[in-house]
This record gives sequence, structure tokens and C-alpha cells, in this order.
Amino acid sequence: MKVILCGATGLVGGEALIQCLSNNAITSVFALTRRPLAKELLANPKVTNILHEDFSHYPDSLIEQLVGAEACIWAIGGMNAKFSDPTTARTVNVEYTLAAAHFFATEVAPALSQTGKKFRFVYCSGWGTENDLQKPLWWMQDSRRVKGEAENGLFSLAKDNEGVFEVLVVRPAGILPRGWTLKGMLLTLGPAVKVEAVGAVMVEMATNGCEKRTLENGEIARRGMELLGV
Repeated sequence: MKVILCGATGLVGGEALIQCLSNNAITSVFALTRRPLAKELLANPKVTNILHEDFSHYPDSLIEQLVGAEACIWAIGGMNAKFSDPTTARTVNVEYTLAAAHFFATEVAPALSQTGKKFRFVYCSGWGTENDLQKPLWWMQDSRRVKGEAENGLFSLAKDNEGVFEVLVVRPAGILPRGWTLKGMLLTLGPAVKVEAVGAVMVEMATNGCEKRTLENGEIARRGMELLGV
């Protein structure tokens, strides 16, 4: 199975890459990144690193490289607070996400549909995401709405391309890096989940799909630990 990974130099994307490489069902990973991956990752025969500067635009030359891919794991974005201003946060979280999904739905998925399969777009959203953009919110309003706008756009795109393209979403809360213990989790300010669990669930969704369109934090943690055998 050929998988596209966007965000491989970040926390969640980096974990997804590690788990893609250890998954026997995945034969190749095409990682779209702005900067090169680490040398040890580039040495893995499964990995093809495509340097891609503008995630709002996808040239025709990419189609030949990505044809035959069955899924994209999208781990680009984050809470508004990590960005310099709200406009940049929306550009990355909404515009980049929807531009990529539209490219995969219209340029990559149709070829795959000839085999009777749907292209899966696995999206890392966030805990508390609100799809009703008019609903009053009392905490993390900007982050919850911007992720909701991205989800709404993705679901609309999937509806417009029903039969060839589907969207699956994870909504993790605070994501704990590898090595964090239960004590570390208790010191966080709210719900949390280990990055290994998030990566495991996203890779499982990419390879085998999911009976639910959206998984919330608690279910990500539970399913992730089951997949990891812990």
C-alpha cells in the first residue's frame, strides 16, 4: 500500500511516519515536507521524501509521483496559539488542508477508484472542535472554530466525491511526546493522549478505514493502546 504523509517533521506526523515504516501493509511512504527528513529516515527504502514548499498549490508533476496512493495522513496545523496571527493560523489549518484534499480527491483518487477502492484522507483535528461555526464558545474559540471550518470543508468535499474519496478524523486533546509517563499526564491541564496512540490510530484508519467518521480523544487513547498491544 502506498501512503502520502504530510507533516512528517512534526510531532504527530513524525510518529505516523515511524509507525508507517513498521507496518507491513504499507510498502511505500511519500512524505511531503518543506525541509528534508533525517538521514536515517531517508535511508529507509520505503521512504520517498518530496520537498514541497507551498501546501496551497500542487503542480501536475506531483500526480505521476503520487498515482496509486491509497491514503493521505494529514498532520499539518495546530492550535491558533502556535501561529503568529489568526490569518496565518487559518491559512495553515483550513486553506492548506482543503487545497491538499481537493488535489487528492480530483487528481489521485479517480485512478484508484478503478480498483474499487476509495482514497482515504485521515485528518488530525483537535479536541473540542465545533462544526457549528455560529455557536457561542467560551474557551479556545478561534482554534475550535478554525478546525471546525476545516472539517466542514473536508466533509463537503467527501460528499461531492462520494465513491472515490472519504474523510476520517481524529480529535486528540493534549498530545504527549514519547517518553511521557502517567505522572506527566497528570500534570497536564486537561485531557491528554500519547502521541504513539494518535499515530497508531491514524495509520490504522489509513490502511483499514474506520466504522466511525470521527474519533474523539478517549477512543483514540483506547484504540491506540489496543493497536500497540499495551
